Amino acid sequence: MLPLVLAAIRLSGSLCLGQVSATLPPPAGVDAGVDAGVDGETDRQRLTVVTGTRTERRAIDSVVPTEVITRAQIEQLGVRDLPQLLQQHPGVEMVYTNRGVGIRLQGLDPEYVLILVDGQRLGGRSGSITDISRLSLREVDRVEIVKGPAAALYGADAMGGVINLITRRPQRPIELSVRGMFGTLLEGDVRGNIGSKLGPFELRAGGGYRSRQPYYWVEPKLETAGAGVKRIDGDLEVAFVPDETLRVWARAAYVFTDFNAVDVNDSNAVFDRFQRTEQFDTWIGARKKFNASTSATLRGHFGLFRDQFLVDQRNSRALDDYSANLTNLWEAFGQVDHRVGRHTLTAGVEGFSERLTSTRIQPTDVQRGRVGLFVQDEWVLEGPGPRVAVSPGFRADVDTQFGWAPSPRLAVKIDPTPELTFRASWGLGFRPPSFSELYLQFSNPGIGYLVQGNPKLQAEYSGSVNASIDYRPPIEGWVLTASAWHTSLTNLINITANGIPNPDAPVTFGYENVTNAYTQGIELSARTRLSRGTYLDFSYMGLDARDVTRQRALEGRSPHRLNATVTVKYRPVGLELVARATWHSPRPYYLGSGLGFANVLGLGEERVVMAAGYFDLEAQLTYVFRQWLRVFVNGYNLFNSGDQDYNPRPPRGVIGGIQVEL
Repeated sequence: MLPLVLAAIRLSGSLCLGQVSATLPPPAGVDAGVDAGVDGETDRQRLTVVTGTRTERRAIDSVVPTEVITRAQIEQLGVRDLPQLLQQHPGVEMVYTNRGVGIRLQGLDPEYVLILVDGQRLGGRSGSITDISRLSLREVDRVEIVKGPAAALYGADAMGGVINLITRRPQRPIELSVRGMFGTLLEGDVRGNIGSKLGPFELRAGGGYRSRQPYYWVEPKLETAGAGVKRIDGDLEVAFVPDETLRVWARAAYVFTDFNAVDVNDSNAVFDRFQRTEQFDTWIGARKKFNASTSATLRGHFGLFRDQFLVDQRNSRALDDYSANLTNLWEAFGQVDHRVGRHTLTAGVEGFSERLTSTRIQPTDVQRGRVGLFVQDEWVLEGPGPRVAVSPGFRADVDTQFGWAPSPRLAVKIDPTPELTFRASWGLGFRPPSFSELYLQFSNPGIGYLVQGNPKLQAEYSGSVNASIDYRPPIEGWVLTASAWHTSLTNLINITANGIPNPDAPVTFGYENVTNAYTQGIELSARTRLSRGTYLDFSYMGLDARDVTRQRALEGRSPHRLNATVTVKYRPVGLELVARATWHSPRPYYLGSGLGFANVLGLGEERVVMAAGYFDLEAQLTYVFRQWLRVFVNGYNLFNSGDQDYNPRPPRGVIGGIQVEL
């Protein structure tokens, strides 16, 4: 229970940092990335990406390594949300809590990973992280992943990397897609999109509904309950595109989520726990291409995020608790791209103002703003020797609470031969404390703990080095990649405690800048074409994540992880099979009265618990009746790898469905 309490504390405030943008179609002459082979498999190296440099590049040409998950892969996997899509993606870890799901990259926790939609921050945070289980993927065309320092372009919260969801754009006069699923835990998921491109106008609208019943790791013990969920989402986007040089758009989106679960304290008192969030965002933007060398982008965003939390004691009101948070976010963004000879210059300004009104913080109304200026040059050197691209970048952010912070980055890409690519980057980053870490005043009397923010906290800083090698042997469909990284962290914010939660003697949790730490490791991956229509993806990640101050491994990280994915397409009978497997090695957790700062001072006792390693397997079988009609069945968490304390995820289940796309 204690790891879940710690996770809940990290999530107990509510922030809203949301943005969205749009991109123009791939430049003329750029390969759309579809393999001409009979299996129809996408060549991901040739897809157009934007996340690594904020400019359109083929993935193979990007100075910063950018991984891509395509729309076809999303449909083949039958996933319902972003956590299920990324759960078994190489080098990406899910952090499951009783308030949502976050992403860990290269050993860095979710608060250091920036979640974007079309290049802008996703609105709606709980505490210091974004709950990605709200994202249904119904309107997503592809997902781009950048691992490593990205603060030079994106500012705070991007020290560990960036996840960017690129939405679909209509290409025909009428487009329609509907997908319905039903499975164990009475899980139902229905979603649909409609789009139209008529002359200079584009219109896209969609919506979805998902529900799942609560579950138990040990039936029927209430203290082992996992949360049920209900989600309703919808969005509408209109765009004016008179020609290839101009796009003007506006978009609005709404997401409603309800989580419900059961808690039981040490005195056997039973509590019904409810969390309801509502997120509303509006965006406007324009992109103008003035000539072959110069383009400009302007965007604006307003986000509203409401988070309500209720703990209701059964048969009593003595320990009932209710809290509500409301976050307002205003953002503005401008960027200019200009090409001179072999230089591509990118410069921009980004600013936001954030206001939080909450019954959980003291004072109950706080506000701050930040302005960031960034510049980047991509210089391509071509001659008789290897092809070399150098991309220095610099960003300066001025925060109304924490002053200014520089975030430089230098990235290099070298192609000694057409088959071999070497990339390396160095960068600095920072993360100001969240509102919850600064001001939180929260109590959970049923479980027995208090949380107090610390207004004296300082910003966290990082320095990172990343390097990778891609080898494309002269065998169709093969790509081999090796990468390594090292990230050092200073002023790391830690949760401190003076005991274990107890309703009779509540423990007090707080926040302190007490830790210096680092994460480092290697990642090896291979994509191979085994036969016509059959691919195997395999990867290994070795991680060394250490708390230098307390001379111990960082909590909750597996030092070893293996991933494997098999994709089979047998066109004669219209069958597709995708199976994904992941193995996580055991990982440490620290329990006891010596938690946090008390342990640094040598006070109290502490117990190290090694959570067992686990094996995760999921598979989907799809029958393609027609090009527009697909029927599928999906089995997930087939080895039932979840547990109450250290891996709180839904148990083994099966879900089936049908998809129509016209």
